[in-house]
Amino acid sequence: MAAHSRKTYAKHATKRPNAIASGPRDHRKKVLVTMLALMLVMAVVAIALGAWKDPRARKGYYEGKSQEEIQRDLDAQVDWYAMEISVAGAMQMEEGQTQVEARLENVANNHCDQRVRMFLTDDPSDVLFQSGAMSPGEYMQYVDLAHALPVGRHDVTVEFQGYEQQPSLISDEGHLLGHDRFGASAAAEVTIDVLPSNVTYTQS
Repeated sequence: MAAHSRKTYAKHATKRPNAIASGPRDHRKKVLVTMLALMLVMAVVAIALGAWKDPRARKGYYEGKSQEEIQRDLDAQVDWYAMEISVAGAMQMEEGQTQVEARLENVANNHCDQRVRMFLTDDPSDVLFQSGAMSPGEYMQYVDLAHALPVGRHDVTVEFQGYEQQPSLISDEGHLLGHDRFGASAAAEVTIDVLPSNVTYTQS
């Protein structure tokens, strides 16, 4: 029984060095195969890009292009980067209510998402409403304000901020997989008239 145990131990002892010796070689083979595969992919991409891009192409305008044609191209670029905003010019609500018909719309012609912020013009820290993103062609007819407003006329700023629809890894606001701002914000000045609620008077 003891001899059998020693023989078994010797058999295992002879196998162990072979297993250790073959490990690094297998690993090196895998690394080499992976590197060759990556190089092959890079070569295919380079060939594809080279076949797609014509090296004779140049930036700028061809000779003989009129100033009117150049201006039309520039106007088209401006139109692409422009952003339209749409909101009700005047709003009404009853005393004690918080819901108002704002008619916020991201018009279909825009090329970016929009987020909307409403605040009192004379007190920007009093944010009445903050939306999430609206894609082009979407709207919000009614919004709920953060709090009710007293009776009277209130000047309100409605600020639209555009965001690129394709998210980057880190946005300019520091959020992972967030949207980058699309240009500067655009704002409209509107009024909200808060009307007194109906009061029933009783004759004494």
